Amino acid sequence: MSDRHAERTARLVRLLQEKVRLGPWHRRIFYTAFGALWGSGALWLLIEGFKDPELRGVRTLLQTASMKFHGAAMLVYLALLGTLMTHVRRGNALKANRVSGFANIGLNGVLALSGWLLYYVSGDAARDWASAVHWAIGVLALPLLCAHILAGRGWTARLPDREAPAGAPRVPPPRDRAARRDRA
Repeated sequence: MSDRHAERTARLVRLLQEKVRLGPWHRRIFYTAFGALWGSGALWLLIEGFKDPELRGVRTLLQTASMKFHGAAMLVYLALLGTLMTHVRRGNALKANRVSGFANIGLNGVLALSGWLLYYVSGDAARDWASAVHWAIGVLALPLLCAHILAGRGWTARLPDREAPAGAPRVPPPRDRAARRDRA
């Protein structure tokens, strides 16, 4: 084996010994911030869909409050996204869960950009377009994050040498048919 391959193998072994999964407190804080952000956006969207058509562009008090809360939750959530760099680096190096991970990164980038446009652009056409993009992608954020989490848990369970996180059941390594026949 060449030095380059040995170095890459050693790096992957070191990464496997580290946890790709977020720690319990990190997960709780991240999920809480995400839930507050998604919930406040969904509340605004729900109110917008059911408010009196005569009000048109006028915002209700609950919509105004939900947007203020949404903005505050967004600040916390963006800061927490920055804390995921180690998680992204480890998962990428291990080639684990890349599709849903990069989809989440891209989705969050589009949401940040469209949210910025909603806050700073004053033209009605641009605001309507940014609003439609923002809420459509924002609604998709929850199922995409859930898919990423479930795919990551499935990927972790397939690792035979890895110890299960505290409190999780230990998944035995997969056995092939030939090994079962040899034992019998």
